[in-house]
Amino acid sequence: MKPTMKQILEAVLKMPYYKNYAAASGMVHNISKHEDAVEDILINRGLVEVINHKSKGFLKVRDLWLKDPSKCYMENNTFISQPCGTHNSPDFIVKVNDRVYFLECKSSKQLYPTFNSGMPKKEYVYIFSSAKPNSTTLFRGEDIVSDEQRKVIEAYEPKIKKVFSELNSELKSHDTNQRGLDLYFRAMWCQIGGAEKTDYFTHSERERCEQGVLDYVS
Repeated sequence: MKPTMKQILEAVLKMPYYKNYAAASGMVHNISKHEDAVEDILINRGLVEVINHKSKGFLKVRDLWLKDPSKCYMENNTFISQPCGTHNSPDFIVKVNDRVYFLECKSSKQLYPTFNSGMPKKEYVYIFSSAKPNSTTLFRGEDIVSDEQRKVIEAYEPKIKKVFSELNSELKSHDTNQRGLDLYFRAMWCQIGGAEKTDYFTHSERERCEQGVLDYVS
């Protein structure tokens, strides 16, 4: 009998700290990478990896699978690792009981993750491993960024890009050294406000977020 997605994520919650790159964790085991540790749980729970997935062009249709699982060609109890390549999320797409889940692995020595380039995606399940408590927690993107905040960001992004475009145009017009200086726009989402807001393991909403993920996949 195949496990449920809830059982899989309950096992994930028991994970110790793993780094998000090839290096030894703080515990004695044979797995060094956070993603590998999560993949190990998927396989040990009976899921089968889809080997021949083609990532090229998949980025454009990725989120359609979340909105309409019937468009997902994966069979039940299977997963795809790095479906959009190593530089794009999610880390895993999992299909269980005709439902599709996007899992993104985050790991840090700090008590909070860093979201480079893209803000947390609303329906993704995030698996966050931290060195300080040597522990793992779960949350969804909607637990970090509210719908209202997303609207504010969407409203300001064109304005920010316009300012950058004007700045780079002016830099180009004054490029007397012929060096092609250009300012690149890349968002890096940080969190501030002290441990009350940034410690994912003592946060007042931790249990609600973890249970929310388990309810979401049940």
